[in-house]
Amino acid sequence: MKLYYSPYFNGSQELWEHPLHQEVVYIPPQRVLEYTKKLHEGHTYWDCPAWRSYWNNSFIIFNQLDLEFEWDKKLCKITKKSFKEPKTDYIKIQEIKKDGMIFEMTQQLLVWLPNKEKNIWAEVLPFPRMFHKTGLEYLSIEFPISRWHKPMIPRYKAHASKVTLKRGDPLYTIRFKGGKNNQYNLQPWKDMDPPKWLKTKFTQHNNMGRWVTGGAWNLFRRDT
Repeated sequence: MKLYYSPYFNGSQELWEHPLHQEVVYIPPQRVLEYTKKLHEGHTYWDCPAWRSYWNNSFIIFNQLDLEFEWDKKLCKITKKSFKEPKTDYIKIQEIKKDGMIFEMTQQLLVWLPNKEKNIWAEVLPFPRMFHKTGLEYLSIEFPISRWHKPMIPRYKAHASKVTLKRGDPLYTIRFKGGKNNQYNLQPWKDMDPPKWLKTKFTQHNNMGRWVTGGAWNLFRRDT
């Protein structure tokens, strides 16, 4: 099953045409099995069809920009950062408490289907071993991409007081499921700029929670 994607920047200005989204610059998603082949190949589970089926439909989304900042658990605030404008627009702090800092990245991704297939879901999950490397806990979600046009938002809880992310580091994985076809192919949309009808749906769905009690989840979770 063919799926299309387009990167989206949700900073102080909403941009599809961000400089980092140029095809020669943007690091595209990659299948987990391709990226981690050297790590897993040769182990007893490598040829297990159940294991391969799960990971074959999973894709890695990569960080596009070097970032480093520190936060104080006692003061509950950012104390040091290695970047200035415009990179400050690359993250949004949602809350800082002693047990962790919640933030999201404005580097996001929109995925959609070119047909009217129903009940296709995306599980947005942490990249394996990311927590041990960075101290970042990815806050996983799932939703029906066949009906709900919303971006994949990298959202984390930072446990370590120093956060370091390099360009090219895996940020999270997306696993697709549902429908009659268990093989998914994720492709970039031409020029990385989604069609007009999708932008309209995206704006409507992304702002639904402001207008409807219970938000979009109660409206879209049943893809019938």
